[in-house]
Amino acid sequence: MRKYEAMFLFSPKVEDDKIDKEIKTVEKVIGDVGEGTVRADYLGKKNLAYPVAKQNEAHYVCYTFDAKPSAILTIKQELKHSSTILRSVFFLKEN
Repeated sequence: MRKYEAMFLFSPKVEDDKIDKEIKTVEKVIGDVGEGTVRADYLGKKNLAYPVAKQNEAHYVCYTFDAKPSAILTIKQELKHSSTILRSVFFLKEN
Protein backbone atom coordinates (compact mmCIF):
# COMPACT_ATOMS: atom_id res chain seq x y z
CA MET A 1 0.00 0.00 0.00
CA ARG A 2 1.30 3.44 -0.92
CA LYS A 3 0.31 6.97 -0.02
CA TYR A 4 -0.82 9.18 -2.90
CA GLU A 5 -1.80 12.76 -3.41
CA ALA A 6 -3.90 13.82 -6.40
CA MET A 7 -4.65 17.32 -7.64
CA PHE A 8 -7.83 17.79 -9.65
CA LEU A 9 -8.81 20.90 -11.58
CA PHE A 10 -12.55 21.27 -12.02
CA SER A 11 -14.18 23.51 -14.60
CA PRO A 12 -14.97 27.05 -13.46
CA LYS A 13 -18.42 26.54 -15.00
CA VAL A 14 -19.30 24.31 -12.04
CA GLU A 15 -21.23 26.58 -9.69
CA ASP A 16 -19.92 27.09 -6.17
CA ASP A 17 -22.92 25.34 -4.62
CA LYS A 18 -22.44 22.27 -6.86
CA ILE A 19 -18.68 21.83 -6.47
CA ASP A 20 -19.25 19.79 -3.28
CA LYS A 21 -21.15 17.19 -5.32
CA GLU A 22 -18.28 16.92 -7.81
CA ILE A 23 -15.74 16.60 -4.99
CA LYS A 24 -17.78 13.81 -3.39
CA THR A 25 -18.09 11.98 -6.74
CA VAL A 26 -14.31 11.84 -7.20
CA GLU A 27 -13.87 11.01 -3.52
CA LYS A 28 -16.22 8.02 -3.92
CA VAL A 29 -14.36 6.70 -6.98
CA ILE A 30 -11.03 6.96 -5.16
CA GLY A 31 -12.50 5.36 -2.04
CA ASP A 32 -13.94 2.43 -4.02
CA VAL A 33 -10.54 1.37 -5.39
CA GLY A 34 -8.28 2.72 -2.65
CA GLU A 35 -7.76 1.59 0.92
CA GLY A 36 -8.63 3.50 4.06
CA THR A 37 -9.91 7.04 4.15
CA VAL A 38 -9.81 9.67 1.42
CA ARG A 39 -9.19 13.27 2.44
CA ALA A 40 -10.32 16.04 0.10
CA ASP A 41 -9.11 19.63 0.52
CA TYR A 42 -10.87 22.29 -1.54
CA LEU A 43 -8.30 24.97 -2.26
CA GLY A 44 -10.65 27.39 -4.00
CA LYS A 45 -11.11 28.85 -7.44
CA LYS A 46 -7.84 30.17 -8.83
CA ASN A 47 -6.40 31.55 -12.04
CA LEU A 48 -4.42 29.13 -14.19
CA ALA A 49 -0.91 29.89 -15.43
CA TYR A 50 -2.03 29.00 -18.95
CA PRO A 51 -5.40 28.06 -20.48
CA VAL A 52 -6.56 24.47 -20.03
CA ALA A 53 -9.46 23.38 -22.24
CA LYS A 54 -9.96 27.06 -23.12
CA GLN A 55 -10.47 27.96 -19.44
CA ASN A 56 -8.44 30.51 -17.51
CA GLU A 57 -9.68 29.52 -14.03
CA ALA A 58 -10.36 26.27 -12.20
CA HIS A 59 -11.54 24.88 -8.87
CA TYR A 60 -8.51 23.22 -7.22
CA VAL A 61 -9.07 20.11 -5.08
CA CYS A 62 -6.32 18.03 -3.47
CA TYR A 63 -7.04 14.41 -2.47
CA THR A 64 -4.87 12.34 -0.13
CA PHE A 65 -5.36 8.56 -0.01
CA ASP A 66 -3.77 5.11 0.26
CA ALA A 67 -3.95 2.69 -2.68
CA LYS A 68 -2.13 0.02 -4.63
CA PRO A 69 -0.22 1.25 -7.70
CA SER A 70 -2.69 -0.49 -10.02
CA ALA A 71 -5.56 1.54 -8.52
CA ILE A 72 -4.31 4.77 -10.11
CA LEU A 73 -5.04 3.50 -13.62
CA THR A 74 -8.50 2.40 -12.51
CA ILE A 75 -9.24 5.85 -11.05
CA LYS A 76 -8.11 7.55 -14.25
CA GLN A 77 -10.27 5.22 -16.38
CA GLU A 78 -13.35 5.82 -14.19
CA LEU A 79 -13.04 9.61 -14.39
CA LYS A 80 -11.73 10.20 -17.92
CA HIS A 81 -15.16 10.96 -19.40
CA SER A 82 -16.14 13.52 -16.78
CA SER A 83 -16.95 16.83 -18.42
CA THR A 84 -16.25 18.81 -15.23
CA ILE A 85 -12.64 17.66 -14.72
CA LEU A 86 -10.17 19.74 -16.70
CA ARG A 87 -7.01 17.99 -15.53
CA SER A 88 -5.69 15.67 -12.85
CA VAL A 89 -2.26 14.60 -11.67
CA PHE A 90 -1.21 11.94 -9.16
CA PHE A 91 1.84 12.05 -6.91
CA LEU A 92 3.44 9.32 -4.82
CA LYS A 93 3.99 10.78 -1.34
CA GLU A 94 7.20 10.14 0.55
CA ASN A 95 6.75 8.80 4.07
